[in-house]
Amino acid sequence: MNRPDKIYGKGFVGKTLSRFAQLFENELYNERYAAGDGLLQSMDPRIKVLVVLAFMVFIGFTDNCIILVAAGTVSALYAAASALPLRPYLRRTWLYLPTLIFILNLPGASSLLTGGTPLFYIIPAGNFVHEGVYFSTAGLNMALRIALRTGDSMAFAFLLLMTTRWSDLTCGLRRMHLPEIFVSILNMAYRYLFLIAETGTDMMQARHMRTVGAIKSADSRRFVSSRAGQLFIRVHSMSDDIYGAMKLRGYDGSPVNLRELRTGAADWLFVLVNVIILVILTIGGYVF
Repeated sequence: MNRPDKIYGKGFVGKTLSRFAQLFENELYNERYAAGDGLLQSMDPRIKVLVVLAFMVFIGFTDNCIILVAAGTVSALYAAASALPLRPYLRRTWLYLPTLIFILNLPGASSLLTGGTPLFYIIPAGNFVHEGVYFSTAGLNMALRIALRTGDSMAFAFLLLMTTRWSDLTCGLRRMHLPEIFVSILNMAYRYLFLIAETGTDMMQARHMRTVGAIKSADSRRFVSSRAGQLFIRVHSMSDDIYGAMKLRGYDGSPVNLRELRTGAADWLFVLVNVIILVILTIGGYVF
């Protein structure tokens, strides 16, 4: 597949088009794996939501870095069992945000804010700084714990979204007796995002196709900023038309899914296995 930036070029309008194209590409990427026949794809969406929430709550209350690493290993094993490519999985969940959070927490992990037994010095003790500036074991453990919690939570959320169709997910949330208005707003917001992207792509594409020669970056930025308000006005009008068409076709606010959700023996076995995993991780937190 050609990269969007190679198709549209490196100008400001081209980069904007590339971002819109990547949004649709990611949606197709998610749908492709959600339609697979891996482990998590075969589970009831309601069961997956409950299991992911259970792991997230457990991760939020766990202070042991070893257990957090073990929880991340569990998510990686589930990704492999669900036929998800591990390289994009690790890149999207662990490479960016957890690393950034760890770096941003390093000042708080130093002796300037967190005391403790010195692990290594940044500035040796002396006349300039009486006690020196150092990193302690407690400070680095705190920074690492925050980064691991973020990565683990993102990993399980990524598993849920990559192995579940959006329509199945919202239908599962409704079957879990969440308020209809909440599920409808969530569903509409998701679709509205792609409506904005599609309309914006059409506007940028029209500009790109009518362009001959090079355009200054400042002119491109002025064009995009001047079209931002017009984009939202056009999308708002289109969304009203879409909602009116939905009402005429009998939409009553309840999410509809053609697939009937059923909880079978495999789903309950999956729940049992994850309960055992959480119990083992809890016991491990007291051992290590």
